[in-house]
Amino acid sequence: MTDIKQQSLKKNFIFQGLYQIIIFIIPLIISPYLTRALGDTSLGIYSYTNSIVNYFMMFAMLGISNYGQRVIASRRNDKTQLRKTFWSLYVAHVIFSLLSIFIYIIFIFCFNKEDRVIYLIQTLYLVSVIFDITWLFQGLENFKTVVIRNTIVKILECCCIFIFVKHPNDLPIYTLIMSISVCLGQIIMIPQAIHYIKPIKFNKNDMKEHFKPLFILFLSVIASSLYNMFDKTLLGLLSSKENVAYYEYSNKIILIPITMLGVISTVMLPRACQFIANNDINSSRKYMKYSLEVISFIGCGSIFGLLGIGNLFALLYYGKSFAVCGNIIISLTPLVLLIPIGRILRAQYIVPKAMDKWLVISYAINSVVNLTLTLILIPKLGIYGAVIGTIVAEIAGLIVQMIISKELMNIKDILKAITPYVIFGIVMFVIIFIIKKFINNGWIALLVQVGVGGIVYCLLSGIYVLCFSPMKKEVKELLFHKKK
Repeated sequence: MTDIKQQSLKKNFIFQGLYQIIIFIIPLIISPYLTRALGDTSLGIYSYTNSIVNYFMMFAMLGISNYGQRVIASRRNDKTQLRKTFWSLYVAHVIFSLLSIFIYIIFIFCFNKEDRVIYLIQTLYLVSVIFDITWLFQGLENFKTVVIRNTIVKILECCCIFIFVKHPNDLPIYTLIMSISVCLGQIIMIPQAIHYIKPIKFNKNDMKEHFKPLFILFLSVIASSLYNMFDKTLLGLLSSKENVAYYEYSNKIILIPITMLGVISTVMLPRACQFIANNDINSSRKYMKYSLEVISFIGCGSIFGLLGIGNLFALLYYGKSFAVCGNIIISLTPLVLLIPIGRILRAQYIVPKAMDKWLVISYAINSVVNLTLTLILIPKLGIYGAVIGTIVAEIAGLIVQMIISKELMNIKDILKAITPYVIFGIVMFVIIFIIKKFINNGWIALLVQVGVGGIVYCLLSGIYVLCFSPMKKEVKELLFHKKK
């Protein structure tokens, strides 16, 4: 087996950061083109059918993303054990993936006459799951491989959309491009995995040891996915396909800062597993505080920025037919802080500590709250019923996860970290509001608001972090000294 070196956190953050910039830019280029080329009905059909196929993908993955990272990170120093772990886990993964594909095909032909072609094309998403071994490279902290692969695929996907997708009738082509790109991105990882970890014989016991933790984490994935995806499914069932498109494309904007902040939990999970395995609570607490500081800075800036420019941005960016997205984006802004804070608690404490049952409980609470509220509110409030259900569910789940993680982080720590950035965000919002009085139309107005507001927010935050923050010494060390 090829020797595996632990990458520095800085390198991992750089690779993940560059990738997040790329996946930040590509949707910014594609989304306004798609809203005009495909329109709300076709995009609504794609979003709705994709929410259905995601349930089957969830079953195929069977909790392997978190469990795979954790077990690989904890056994990386024992080469023989690592080989047995990977290959026994991967074979189990393939079996469940094939079973999921079989059930999905039966589902399509028994229950879906409408949009059957789109459903069939999306079978490729399930095929891609067979080859999804991202968890291996993340567990080994080899983020470079994952980033390079995903970057190339994303660029090719973007080019194909512009070349082949021209009008609403091209929905099957768009679906094919999206599903093939995901499938290709996973397949090209397999040769490198074999290069890193040569195949080895293993017995039934090697495979059996994974079943219990996989099923427990699978329950958490089900609960998490129900409140992450079921709102779109319910919108399609209880409202209209067009509303699914509006909700989906509003979420795309909210997910930009959330995805960027996801770098922290992605990079820190394998390292946090090592801290917990070594009972190094001090390092765990220190890096969680670093993470919370970054989340507070980016999260609060994004929230107040979107509050200031949301309506104008949606109108200019998506076009008049999607102008309603402005108010939906503004309504969804609390998620920009709620989701990343929950992620760092899970990635840096709950998952490394193998508190899988508590993770299931927290997600179950999320799901029950979300499903109850969305079922009641969508018929009355439409999209905003889904928005309220999602936000309240996220708050409920976060409270539970904070209670679980109180050894490292509590509500006082979170409020203390967030408060200064909330103040700076309010200042930025007021400045944007004043600028609107003088310039309120077109791209120039938007650029001026973003530019001036962003500069003021960054200056205030920079002065605070370097001069007044309780963590100013640690931040200076992290920024100006080489550390792993």
